[in-house]
Amino acid sequence: MNGLWTYFAAMARALAFWRREPPLSDIDGLSAYCLARASYVAQTALYGYLRTRAGLQHFNLFTDKKFTKLLKPARSRLVLVCLDDLAVYASALLPEIDDRRRATVATHIFARAITALEEQADKEEVLSAQELTAAQHAFEAHCTSVDWAVRAAPDMAMAAFRKSADALIELAPIVDDLKRYDDTIVTNSMHFKWLGVRAELRRRLDTDALLASLT
Repeated sequence: MNGLWTYFAAMARALAFWRREPPLSDIDGLSAYCLARASYVAQTALYGYLRTRAGLQHFNLFTDKKFTKLLKPARSRLVLVCLDDLAVYASALLPEIDDRRRATVATHIFARAITALEEQADKEEVLSAQELTAAQHAFEAHCTSVDWAVRAAPDMAMAAFRKSADALIELAPIVDDLKRYDDTIVTNSMHFKWLGVRAELRRRLDTDALLASLT
């Protein structure tokens, strides 16, 4: 019986190993990760907010063509803001590099994600190439004024992701008179969604390998 238990325990450990997500060890992998998580947070936060506000009418809302015309670009623009927050945070986690190099890493992450979004935009006709290019230029300018130490500090995590939380309220296709009642609840919900992403990023980020891949 002990031998059988040992066998199954070994099998369980092996399966757990294969289920473990790989480390983020190069800029392409990190960029793909940031875009995937930014897209996930943007969609779940935005749709969750709208479902809550619409109540039982949300089924009709999401099938209304006029509303979906507003919803798709709002989601895409929120993805860009979430990507901004996450790319800066990921670069801020890298140890012992100067601010200029952190900005370079962050802009590389953002640029690669923008390329992927451009391909998606061509198919879905959501955001124009000009808007995506403008977002990239704005991000590059933003990186020159980032306080990188603050962005990486565990006790400043809510401040580090405040931009995407504010954007959720701003971009949601909801009447402004209603939004003013929702600010605290909605921004706290967005910050909660980032908790797991930050923890996963810290766990998976192989800083030594990633920095070596940039040399």
